[in-house]
Amino acid sequence: MATLHDIFQVTTDPNDSRGLPHVESDELEVALCNGDVDALLLFQLTENPDLNKPFAYLNGCFLRCQQQKRLLKGQTSAGSLQPLFEEIDRLVIGYGLVAFQIENFCLNGDFNAYIDQIVKEVDNYTAFLSQLIQRATVEGTLLDLLETFFTSLLQYLTKTLPYFDLNDSATYNAVITLFEMFVSFKPVAAIFSQVSRFFGNFDCKANEFEKTTILGPLLTLSPLNPNVALKNYGENLERTQQQKNIIHESLQAEHKMVIDRLLFLSSTRCCGASPESRTNLMTYFAQIVNKNHLRRGDHANQSKLASNAFMSNISLLLIKFSQPFLDVSYKKLDKIDVNYFNNLNLFIDLSEETRVNSDFKEADEFYDKNKKDEDCKPNFISDCFFLTLTYLHYGLGGTLLYDEKITPQIKRLRQEIDRIKNLSQSQDMFASFATMQLRQMEKSLKITQGIKDALQGFFSHKALQLEVFDFICGASTFLIRVIDPNHEYPVKPIKLPLIPDQVGVENVDNADYLREHAPIPFKYYPEFVVEGPINYSLFISQYNSSPIFRNPRLHSFVEFATVILRCPELVSNPHLKGKLVQLLSVGAMPLTDDSPGFMMDIFETDELVNQNLLYAFLDFYVIVEKTGSSSQFYDKFNSRYSISIILEQLYERIPLYRKQLVWQSKNNADFFVRFVARMLNDLTFLLDEGLSSLAEVHNLQIEVDNRARGLPPAREEDERELRSKLSSAERQAKSSCGLADKSMTLFEMYSKDIPNAFTTPEIVDRLASMLDHNLESLVGPKCGELKVNDPQQYSFNPKALLKSLTTVYINLADDKEFVSAVARDGRSFNKELFQRAVRILARKIGLVSDEFCHKLLAFAQSAEEQKIAEEEEDLNYGDAPEEFLDPLMYTIMKDPVTLPTSKVNIDRSTIKAHLLSDSTDPFNRMPLKLEQVVPNEELRQRILEFRRQKRPAV
Repeated sequence: MATLHDIFQVTTDPNDSRGLPHVESDELEVALCNGDVDALLLFQLTENPDLNKPFAYLNGCFLRCQQQKRLLKGQTSAGSLQPLFEEIDRLVIGYGLVAFQIENFCLNGDFNAYIDQIVKEVDNYTAFLSQLIQRATVEGTLLDLLETFFTSLLQYLTKTLPYFDLNDSATYNAVITLFEMFVSFKPVAAIFSQVSRFFGNFDCKANEFEKTTILGPLLTLSPLNPNVALKNYGENLERTQQQKNIIHESLQAEHKMVIDRLLFLSSTRCCGASPESRTNLMTYFAQIVNKNHLRRGDHANQSKLASNAFMSNISLLLIKFSQPFLDVSYKKLDKIDVNYFNNLNLFIDLSEETRVNSDFKEADEFYDKNKKDEDCKPNFISDCFFLTLTYLHYGLGGTLLYDEKITPQIKRLRQEIDRIKNLSQSQDMFASFATMQLRQMEKSLKITQGIKDALQGFFSHKALQLEVFDFICGASTFLIRVIDPNHEYPVKPIKLPLIPDQVGVENVDNADYLREHAPIPFKYYPEFVVEGPINYSLFISQYNSSPIFRNPRLHSFVEFATVILRCPELVSNPHLKGKLVQLLSVGAMPLTDDSPGFMMDIFETDELVNQNLLYAFLDFYVIVEKTGSSSQFYDKFNSRYSISIILEQLYERIPLYRKQLVWQSKNNADFFVRFVARMLNDLTFLLDEGLSSLAEVHNLQIEVDNRARGLPPAREEDERELRSKLSSAERQAKSSCGLADKSMTLFEMYSKDIPNAFTTPEIVDRLASMLDHNLESLVGPKCGELKVNDPQQYSFNPKALLKSLTTVYINLADDKEFVSAVARDGRSFNKELFQRAVRILARKIGLVSDEFCHKLLAFAQSAEEQKIAEEEEDLNYGDAPEEFLDPLMYTIMKDPVTLPTSKVNIDRSTIKAHLLSDSTDPFNRMPLKLEQVVPNEELRQRILEFRRQKRPAV
């Protein structure tokens, strides 16, 4: 039986000319003579000690049998051999199944060895494995085969191989090919999720899923894998950005190919096989993210959590799953259930999730009362959408947070390495110790810098990031739909505001009212549905390849941002709104060629945006005063800086917004005055802080220079403490001056077109005092203290600041109340300061025109005359009773009112000005609203009578 000899590669004839292995066995000889295939195979598999690779042998027998069939096809002998070939196929495939079910069935049986052979020669095994799958399907043992095969494959990938990652393309391509081949059979795909290692154990830790579940190793195939990052980036820390970009492009192409193949496996095959397998895949992803909420924690231990590679890959896959129902047509948007969180069985664990605008107790009561029936289960589209939002926050969101944290780590490592190098050079006794330390720290730097570069490559992958942002745009539209009381958006436009504006009441002090009127069910949504899209969009905007730039769907996100900012009842977290305005400021800033920012066209042409954005910014500018955190005093400046950038661009480039601003100042005066008061508060503080810090920088720089020249110290600090103080003062000066510059720009613009808003009784005196004080700082006797080395690094341009200050004087010069307010400023007003300002601006630097100078000097003269007149009037009123004097301003009251709790009498303009900054009684700190004060008509009449008596007779 030459055919049997050839197929089974064995002979009992020592003189066989074909060079086949010679085996001395009576059983084998009988089997070959009788053509007993079963006995022959049993001998080979169970008794032949020289057969070291039994599964490879079976695969070879199968392939040789197929080859014999092809060679004999069409020959007369083919028909007679057909039954033999069928018997060989039946037995070889049957024993192949047995070999993968009973490890010790074969004499040298070893599942791990089988997998190793298959992975290394995958193309050689696919035909045989396909037959095993089909046979197992017929025999009803398919799940047993999958159980053994994929459990063994998982063990091989995680315990046998040193690494399984993108560095070994041959191995990972072979493994993916195996998965693809298996799930290409629909019966396999239908039950694949029933394999015991598909899910993690109940007590599986957050960082164990990628090592203990079947899909885990595949889902870690990413450039973000530390081994991949180190090999591709970390070996050479001196690479140029251009060289890094070449590596980026190579890894991006490879990663995209992997993601596409994983998508085919998980979406096309597993999800499409059966509803059960689709549900199980979602359950698996949910199981992972539910145990990884700490990825967004400030002090999370990364080693105890799932890796960035793993979580980011799942995020990308889910985003691809969501694409069909979030396309620009939005035809399937209504398939996403707005009441999704009312379902009994949710994939997502919400037990510790902060809500958009409700507390835990209120949310739980709502869901308990409105739970859907057990048989009313959410559809796949809803499950997929909300799970994707969860991964956007904890998956990609955790990765970008890690990126933000790793940057200062690299900086500290480099500084420490430099310090140790200098120490070892100067002190021989530490040289050997330092060398050991350096070696370890330089290794850490390689790894950390490699991961940082890998993160940069990942987030600059425009094709993948574009898909992420497309999802965010679709999600933005859906979230507006949830907010819409009728849930009809975008088919029908949403009308804003949703509730009447609380003019005269600070929204931050009206939290209970806003929470009570927040829309249902949006108020009970977990906060991450809003936070995830905002965090990602702000983070990705820093990349030149950002998908936000010139994106045709960007208007969807800007509309969502507008709705959130315009309706204070929607989101209670001011930090999220702060991030939104920061992102919108990026879109408003002019481009490098001074053309409008990339969002400006949307700001101008989108009706939902242009009808609501200005009010939203003005309102948030005011209410961001109180963020609820311990650092709220400084938090507000960052948000207001961003808003100032946007307001400046809107005012200068889009006439519609200028008209809206003027309208607000005239028709919504109380609202607008609050905004101006906040601007004034900030500018007063920032200029004072900035100029004080510059004076400190000036003094410290002189001290440092003197010591460098060998002069004796004039201060007590040692060298290290001195430089530390200088660095601190420089940081404070740069921050305060930079922030003040934007506020000053708004003052200069707005005081020109809407001067009346700056001369109201509650504003004008404080404004005059601020301007006079800073004019004195810039041109007064101590102005030399502001001279520092390289003032530009502190965003300090004293000439430009002086021009801006004096421009505000000129813009308001025709208003009698402003002139009087400047004249009343006994602390800083001095006519000579204006004369010095003119000399500097006109004669020294030629920054202003003659007309400008004449107006400024004329204003100073008017204020001087008013000052003299008021001083004479004060002499007449010098004996006024103390009860006639305002207790805070010490001036005679014009419109006295009585405060309801402290019973103190105070001028209406004074308490009104106080309430613009602080909604409490200044004498007992009890809550106070302006409408609660009581006019004191009797006291007002007595004051009027006193004034009449003191008026000189004509």
